[in-house]
Amino acid sequence: MPAAVAGRAVLEFPGLNANRVVLDVAAPTSAAMAPEKTADSFVTRYFNEVEPQEPGKSFDPGRFFKEHISGYEPMYFIAGTKSPNAKFQISFAYQLLNQDGPLATRVPALKGFHIAYTQTSLWDWNAASAPFYDTSYKPEVFYSWKRVVGGQPTNWFQLDLQGGLRHTSNGKDGDTSRSLSIAYLRPTFTFGRADGLQLTLQPRVWTYLGNLSGNPDIADYRGYADLRTIVGWQRGLQLSALGQLGKAGNHGSLQLDLTYPTMRFFGSFSLYLDVQYFTGYGDSLLGYNKKSDEFRIGFSLYR
Repeated sequence: MPAAVAGRAVLEFPGLNANRVVLDVAAPTSAAMAPEKTADSFVTRYFNEVEPQEPGKSFDPGRFFKEHISGYEPMYFIAGTKSPNAKFQISFAYQLLNQDGPLATRVPALKGFHIAYTQTSLWDWNAASAPFYDTSYKPEVFYSWKRVVGGQPTNWFQLDLQGGLRHTSNGKDGDTSRSLSIAYLRPTFTFGRADGLQLTLQPRVWTYLGNLSGNPDIADYRGYADLRTIVGWQRGLQLSALGQLGKAGNHGSLQLDLTYPTMRFFGSFSLYLDVQYFTGYGDSLLGYNKKSDEFRIGFSLYR
């Protein structure tokens, strides 16, 4: 009988010597109308229906990746006239924990754990077959504590803290093998409001870990600290200076990057014009004890 039928019904049988039949019809309950729900199978629960279909759910690995990966150190491709001509760097950081997951909800401080990867390569266009001169591979794990002090739009000062472990290697063996591991601490001091001129200071101190047999004197050239200084506007011109003095103060280096967003002139391209000048020791990990002066120009994706 249709589900919409309800009330009293009388059945008569004309021509038959039979009594009438009276039926009281009640509408079915919602429980009776609902199909029987079967338990999810093991395969469905743990292998198929893993990501919820509703948007905005916290457990969604696809959205989680896009929301938690970010640029880390500057990413650029620049080139000059001296060998090795081209230099490029890629760098990403990834926040490990889901911000809405059970661990981060119970202990919010755990949100600061990240993994990162940076790769810096020198490409010698002038040489036959245009080989890569050297590449530094830098995996890293770190903890970031944002806005320790300040950080609101109206504040003129912000302090962030970061500490971590980084391994650097050029992936070679024998006489050309270079590698080091460090544990570091890096505070970031930002002066100025986000919508105006800002000055950022990033001193970093570190200690060496493990074996330095491939480059036992690298501390003489890289020392135990460096300083990055950035002055400019978040959405405009910026000048960045990265310097280190070496252990005795006489084997240092200085790298200057002047960047400007090209979106003002080429709205379809999200790039920065990047002019870089390097002087001192260690433009590459392979040549950490060699002095050079390099001028290169190109584009940055992230600064």
